[in-house]
Amino acid sequence: MLSMHSLLQRSRQLLLAVLFILCVAWLFGEGAQWLLRSRAEKLLSDIRALQVDRSTFSDAQQLMQKWSQWATPKPGCSADDCTVQISLIQTLPPILVAEPGAHNWLPSLADHIGLRSVAARSGFIVEHGVVTSKYFGEQTTLPVRDLDSPDGFTHYLSVSSAETSHFREIVADSKLTHPNRMAQHLKNYLQITFSPDEDPSEQSALMDFRFSCFTQFRPCETEAEILPAGATMLQER
Repeated sequence: MLSMHSLLQRSRQLLLAVLFILCVAWLFGEGAQWLLRSRAEKLLSDIRALQVDRSTFSDAQQLMQKWSQWATPKPGCSADDCTVQISLIQTLPPILVAEPGAHNWLPSLADHIGLRSVAARSGFIVEHGVVTSKYFGEQTTLPVRDLDSPDGFTHYLSVSSAETSHFREIVADSKLTHPNRMAQHLKNYLQITFSPDEDPSEQSALMDFRFSCFTQFRPCETEAEILPAGATMLQER
């Protein structure tokens, strides 16, 4: 029969083993999020280098080849018509994903130690040998405490920004605060669309995404933490 001393010693060993496993799991999760952040920053830089109405199908092909592991071109991609999406995604195991009506103590714990599902998506469209549209988007999970919000719960905070030569067709007769850019907002999703005719400094600001939401301990809660210029546009509407 085990003595009290042996029992306590084994209990301590078990506790230390559990803590070690949890620490390794946390390091793995944090490492994956930092890796995705690094890739997302490089992807954004590459997408910003594409010039709408100037970059060619050859330029787009080089980008597609560089990101081939994460790129999904639509079938029949050619110089005349090519649409490509690049997706970088890091998701938590289902046990760490918050659900309405559940206790969510494990998701809450993950939330407080900086673990979350995050994604960066980008893409472009080529028509008749020229890049006519490009976009970049960022997505991150919201705080678990918002699950019981009276306004309902949305898992993700999402922001995207697109430059397109079809801007006039998209906005049609809409009344715009700014002639060359538009902001649309739908419950934790902010979408910015702008024209190649927009001032270069504004174009740069509308593609100036921040990535701290991917790796900081505190979950982000507003669009301004992802794309400050986009949040400013919302306030100006």
